[in-house]
Amino acid sequence: MVRKNIVSTVKLAQTCGLPIVHSTVNVSSGRGKPTAPELADLLEESPPLDRTTINAWEDADFLAAVRAAGRGKLVLCALRTEMCLACKCFFGERIQQNFSSSW
Repeated sequence: MVRKNIVSTVKLAQTCGLPIVHSTVNVSSGRGKPTAPELADLLEESPPLDRTTINAWEDADFLAAVRAAGRGKLVLCALRTEMCLACKCFFGERIQQNFSSSW
């Protein structure tokens, strides 16, 4: 169900022309897993930013990509909400972002 919801959210964002920041954690080091195939297929035009920390706001490339999107509100999706999504919402206040989430 989680993947179905995230796939639906990505499809809607693409239909609406919303910017997408796609990230993974420690895939290049071999410690993390790549994006699920059904999502990777949808996100071909948004290559993942491979972070080394679960808290995305600690990653300069991720933060720059979010700021470059130029949006004041964010829609967040994550497979593991206890950390992957929670950190983004909690620390996102530092850059004055408003959030909606999907899980």
